[in-house]
Amino acid sequence: MKIELKHIIAHYEAFIPLLDLIKQNNGTAMLIGGAVIDGINKIEIKDVDIEVYGLQYEEIHKLLAQLNLSSNIVGKAFGVLKTVIQDIEIDLSVPRRENKVGIGHKGFEVELDMAMTPLEAGRRRDLTINSMYLNMHNGELVDPFNGLDDLQNGILRATDYNTFVEDPLRVLRIMQLLPRKGTSVEKETIALCQKMTDEFYELPAERVFSEWEKLLLKADKPSMGLQFLRDCGWLKHFPELNDLIGCPQNPIWHPEGDVWVHTCMVIDQAAKLRDQLPNSDWRLAFMFGALLHDVGKPSTTTPDLRAYGHDAAGVPIAEAFMKRMTNNKSLIKKVITIVGLHMRPGQLFNSGAKEPAWKRLHNKCRLDVLGWQSKADSAGRTGRNVLSDKHETSEMCFQLFQKFGEEEIAPLVQGKDLIVLGLRPSKEFGIILAKSYELQLEGEKKEAILLKIKNNTI
Repeated sequence: MKIELKHIIAHYEAFIPLLDLIKQNNGTAMLIGGAVIDGINKIEIKDVDIEVYGLQYEEIHKLLAQLNLSSNIVGKAFGVLKTVIQDIEIDLSVPRRENKVGIGHKGFEVELDMAMTPLEAGRRRDLTINSMYLNMHNGELVDPFNGLDDLQNGILRATDYNTFVEDPLRVLRIMQLLPRKGTSVEKETIALCQKMTDEFYELPAERVFSEWEKLLLKADKPSMGLQFLRDCGWLKHFPELNDLIGCPQNPIWHPEGDVWVHTCMVIDQAAKLRDQLPNSDWRLAFMFGALLHDVGKPSTTTPDLRAYGHDAAGVPIAEAFMKRMTNNKSLIKKVITIVGLHMRPGQLFNSGAKEPAWKRLHNKCRLDVLGWQSKADSAGRTGRNVLSDKHETSEMCFQLFQKFGEEEIAPLVQGKDLIVLGLRPSKEFGIILAKSYELQLEGEKKEAILLKIKNNTI
């Protein structure tokens, strides 16, 4: 297979001087990683990782200097140089061997060897689909492990069974890659993952979080990754999710099955909606919220299949899940707020609540976010088309969000206003301000509220 790189690499013409110089010095530049898959699928390549054969690390460094290209050598121990061409960040590396010498994701001894072949170097890569190369000089595909066949058949397969088991992070890479690049995982590769389950504890929390982030923000059907974790025995490392399996639900409200099935359906519906969220921070919080929204059900479900209070019960459980992976306090707060309030829009809508109640809810969490969450939750019970299906509770959230605005509704009456009225700061200030705010949410104007305070009728 031959690919016209100029059609799929952004600003390809800017790469030509570097590629020519590498070739003139008897080197060969190979495109590696996910970019190769993008090239095969004719998707524009924006992330460029290049493995250079036939040249030493120091020689590549000198070539970059000849072209007045900046070079960052922070990855020298791994034979990696970073540069930028036309605002495109590029990683240049030399072939290397990685020998397992210790525990953990970083427990490797690295040996650089410019004389290695793609066949030799490719054995250290995780999956066959990631072990393909594109010759950047002529566009020829180099495929020593038949990755193209696996890509076309949707199969994720370990490149080398002996080296695959050396890095437990690869299990979580399959979790997030499966719904994005494949349809199934080879049985032998699943068996390898099952044998690696106890090595999960070697992984740094930030690497675990990174793989979850990719699953939730990039996959069209994240449930495939969840089901893979279950199949390979790794779901036990996420007990909050594992406990959902077999937790029954009332078939009147949840004909789809237990809480695990429901959660898988909701997370897939949420993936269809995430681009509606205002920014990447809220998108990630929304997706984690969808994943964890019912984690309170196992502890609250009664014999008659009621789960009263599961929203509140889910808050500390969701918080524990998040804190094991990240110390991002803002994200954690957003996630647990969504979990704790995910039932509230439906309750307000069904009770015919007036605007003040909706305003109070909006002050706790953006109504549009809760609206999308409610819509995903509903579609996760019915399987309806979440994009076209009209959901009245969500529509109410969206309408009122437009009316209230993005920001929390600021109090009209503040402490300085009380001082102007002649009141002296005291513990009573908080009580007066709280009552004033409630009146504001009820629709009272500032002047009317201040008059009530002055007349001591608040």
